[in-house]
Amino acid sequence: MSNHLEPKNSGDSDDSLKVTAATKREFPDPIEENHPLPSYVLILVGAVLSFGLVYFQMYQDGANAGTKGSGTASVEQAPAEPTLAELGKSVYSNCQPCHQASGLGIAGQFPTLVGAEWVSGSEKRLIAILLKGLSGPVKVAGATYNGAMPGWEKTLSNKKIAAVLTYIRSSWGNNYPEITEDKIAAVKAEFASKADAWNEADLLAIPENAPIAAAATPAAQIAAPSAVVDLEAGKAQYQAICIACHQPTGLGLFPVFPPLVNSDYVKGSPERLIAIVLNGVIGPITVDGKSYTNMMPAQGAVLSDVKISQVTSYVRKAFGEGASPITPEQVAEARKKYGTRATSWSEAELLAFPVAN
Repeated sequence: MSNHLEPKNSGDSDDSLKVTAATKREFPDPIEENHPLPSYVLILVGAVLSFGLVYFQMYQDGANAGTKGSGTASVEQAPAEPTLAELGKSVYSNCQPCHQASGLGIAGQFPTLVGAEWVSGSEKRLIAILLKGLSGPVKVAGATYNGAMPGWEKTLSNKKIAAVLTYIRSSWGNNYPEITEDKIAAVKAEFASKADAWNEADLLAIPENAPIAAAATPAAQIAAPSAVVDLEAGKAQYQAICIACHQPTGLGLFPVFPPLVNSDYVKGSPERLIAIVLNGVIGPITVDGKSYTNMMPAQGAVLSDVKISQVTSYVRKAFGEGASPITPEQVAEARKKYGTRATSWSEAELLAFPVAN
């Protein structure tokens, strides 16, 4: 029996070495981890998306406006101001329960307005009736009525009273001249001390052809336009056009879009703010101590005077510490000055505006 060791299997040894070497050449298994994008990439993507939204909204509105006309115009056409008679038709809804949609009233209860002498006759008498009301008995178109009509001077504006009277005098076969807002104001001033409703005798004491004296215009009304700006409409404009850049809070997105909160451009000169919306801004510009180099597109060709009035008034109310509203008349005046300007404003040009005007 021989005493010797079995020789090692050299093949097995070589194979193990080969496996080890191959293993060393392999890359390690991947490990699942979170790798957030760099902040500058997020800012860049946000800027591109926001600008794209604004650009799309602006030119979509312009294209829609252009297709309504000859197919070449891209400027939004402001809706036509309704005539007094058109406005009066909607105001007449207050009168319709008694006088009916036909204007014929209800026999024995409410008098007709069709061919009625109070409608076709003295303008001063008719205005006086709407302002103070009327207590019967009163004869209308040959029939006597003994009801009561309320006065509307504390409920309806001068314009709405003028509108509904104009509608009545031009409907159902009536064909009489319109009654203006100025005439309402004049008659209101003349009978300001009267506290009760008219009766027939009092009305007949007003001469048929009594003139209506012009009412004096208060100095405050001359100094500032009296238009009431629709802030809810301005909020809707802001949400449609401005919110992508300036955000619902008005704080913008630093360093891409500047804030509206605590901005002198918002709470300062109304004319300067209008000019910014009309013509746009090109950076660099400093707002609330921080610099922004982006651009704001012009909206003058897209928004009407009324819409610019609404959105700037909303911005000043919401983010400008309750600054005074901006009226369509102010926008129209600024458009006369800057409407033909072809370039956006620079910071130096904006700072040259008076601080308040």
